[in-house]
Amino acid sequence: MDNRRSEYVPNTECDTPLLAHAYQLGPWHICPKTNRIQSESFTCVLDNKSMQLLLLLIKHAGQTVDKASIFEQVWAGKVVSADILSVTMSKIRKALNDDARNPKFIKTIPNEGYVLIAPVDVIAQSSEKAAQSGYSKYVAVCILLLIILVAWLVRLPSEQASTAQVNVNSIAVLPFEDLSPMQDSRYFATGLSDGIIHQLAQIKSLKVISRDSSFAYQSSDNATEVGKVLQVDAVLTGNIQKMAEQIRVQVRVIDTQTGQLLWSKIFDENSKNSFKLQDEVSTYLLGVVYPDSISSKPIIKTLDAQAYEWYLMGQYHWRQRSPDALQQAVSYFKHSLELEPDYADAHIGLAVSYALSHTYGSMPELKAIDAAMPHIKHALQLAPDSAMGQAAYGMILSDKAKATGDFALYRQAEAALVRALEIENSAMTHLWYATLLARLGKQLEAVVHLEQAIVLNPLSASLKRELSFLLKAMSKPDSAQRMYQQALLQQADAKTQWLDFAKVHRHTKDSILAMLAWQQQAPELFESCSSIEVCEQQVLAYLSVGATQAAQALLNKMQPLHGHFSHSLTLFELGSQQQDAQILALIQTRVFKLPYNARARFELAQAQFRAAQFKAAKNTLLQLYPQWQNQRVGESFSVTADNYQAVTLYAATLKQLHDVESAERLLNAVKTFILQGDVVDRAQAQLVLAQAHALLGHTSQALAYLNTALKLGWMDSFNQQWWTLEHDYLLAPLHNDAHFSDLLELHMQSKELLRNAIEQEN
Repeated sequence: MDNRRSEYVPNTECDTPLLAHAYQLGPWHICPKTNRIQSESFTCVLDNKSMQLLLLLIKHAGQTVDKASIFEQVWAGKVVSADILSVTMSKIRKALNDDARNPKFIKTIPNEGYVLIAPVDVIAQSSEKAAQSGYSKYVAVCILLLIILVAWLVRLPSEQASTAQVNVNSIAVLPFEDLSPMQDSRYFATGLSDGIIHQLAQIKSLKVISRDSSFAYQSSDNATEVGKVLQVDAVLTGNIQKMAEQIRVQVRVIDTQTGQLLWSKIFDENSKNSFKLQDEVSTYLLGVVYPDSISSKPIIKTLDAQAYEWYLMGQYHWRQRSPDALQQAVSYFKHSLELEPDYADAHIGLAVSYALSHTYGSMPELKAIDAAMPHIKHALQLAPDSAMGQAAYGMILSDKAKATGDFALYRQAEAALVRALEIENSAMTHLWYATLLARLGKQLEAVVHLEQAIVLNPLSASLKRELSFLLKAMSKPDSAQRMYQQALLQQADAKTQWLDFAKVHRHTKDSILAMLAWQQQAPELFESCSSIEVCEQQVLAYLSVGATQAAQALLNKMQPLHGHFSHSLTLFELGSQQQDAQILALIQTRVFKLPYNARARFELAQAQFRAAQFKAAKNTLLQLYPQWQNQRVGESFSVTADNYQAVTLYAATLKQLHDVESAERLLNAVKTFILQGDVVDRAQAQLVLAQAHALLGHTSQALAYLNTALKLGWMDSFNQQWWTLEHDYLLAPLHNDAHFSDLLELHMQSKELLRNAIEQEN
């Protein structure tokens, strides 16, 4: 029994005596001429490709139709992916109320094709017989059609705009609801919401929440709750209804303080002009919220409906940022451009998909950039004032500058990103601009733009993760870890949780075991290391506990290696050989290439200390913390959760330079801060207490704190350092102590257990 909502539409061509042929498939009457499928209680209209595929199966009823034949006859002369066939078949099954697992009409033959298993009859009625049998039905249908037509045209008073203008300072556009009988307009609903967000974001005085945050409120009807969480004055909601050849869009703006309707309007358009409808709705809303605006984007009168649908599907997939999804996005955008070669937004989508295929896929960096560049340049020729186009161009140029070392490209990239922000205040543009600024060493400016991105997209866990990575590069480890905890609160089940954890935190026994479990649960990520950054952190974790075979197995799949990763591997190898002078030379070269990277400079100070270049280490730390020059060592010296490790190294340096009194004051200040302060990484804090006591000559206290650190799970972490506990220079006063040797032995046994667990599973 079909329990779906009844939306009977008269089949005016197949139900009349003028048509000689139609088909009866079980309870379904199939009319090829109008693409209609109908039963006594339900009617729907298929798109052309879906009807062609259904007719092909009907023609060969009872026989398996292989996929090659389907592509040849339904998509003749076009290159399409297997995913397109799956989507089309899903539409047919939904129309027939069929179940792929327990089919009544169409059965899937794995790795072959499909077969129509239900009986089908050809309908060929005479004019007289058809007229007699259809007369009463025709009268009833006409009455019902009249009712539907009246309902379609009537505007209820409560849904009329209460004003021609909406005065708000901030707004969130919620995802539009698809009320169509077939529920087959998801991509259009998403695209419509996106279009409205982009148009409203052109208003500089208006805060428009990004889609990632506003889309978290799918189907929400509590405007007050949304307003409190997203900190906005109003929410824009809407729905779409697709009926036969028409699309209706209903839009409302609701006050989040009172819950009252501020404005509403209904838009109608032919389904073949869905792109025009999206443009009309979004441009109209821009005028309602900001009457003085003049949209720089003209309404495009015609765009192939299928090209627009492919574009929307591509947009949906590239936002997933996974290797498979990006490949699908590339395919969809290419299909769109086959139908509309000068579709600027599709060129932009294709360029972005290619560019991201390096970070989130296995495409080499320059190859990804070279694939993206022609499309983004062509898009900007077609639409020079496209905010997304300018932003994507800036992002791609920034990546190319980083890959090639061509500093002039950074200036071009910055100009494009600034232009994009002039057009539209977008969270994504702020993110890409922040990435560029961080590469230029303007890290404080980068933080400002990331924080602005979070204001526009407050529920985005990914933005908070990006900010945590930036804070880590700024040598603010505790702030980075706190920001990462905020990201986890919003997305505790992130697929890349342990990858991100390794970028921000030190390894622990539990985190390494969790990373091992992640590899077992998601083997597809590690089979070919399609996302190289995933495998990088996994390798460093395994090397930290000596699981060299498991690490090498992943390394064999990773080519070419990223520069920063090669740097880490080389440091690890030189560190195992105690080649401090070579380590120092390597890090000096890296700091020369990254002169503004605070973390790299702190790494240089550590290398200088280990190479016994204590004056150089002191000078490097003072360059990193210039305020220390004028701070009074001791009571007034500022120790924070972000710098207490650097202060400890500075104190050790002063002691080596025979300023023992200042060193001891600093070490006591560190001890006081850790014991009274709130540090996220408790195990590391206990290790630093051990280092401080060791440098002060308090052997028993140092050993006690070291024991506590190990019990809390402190672990050698080659994503943070290149030496092991055995060669910790700040613990040098303990190296000859028997109790230190005992603790070291226990630590080595713990690492061996982890190493065995990893090697057994790989």
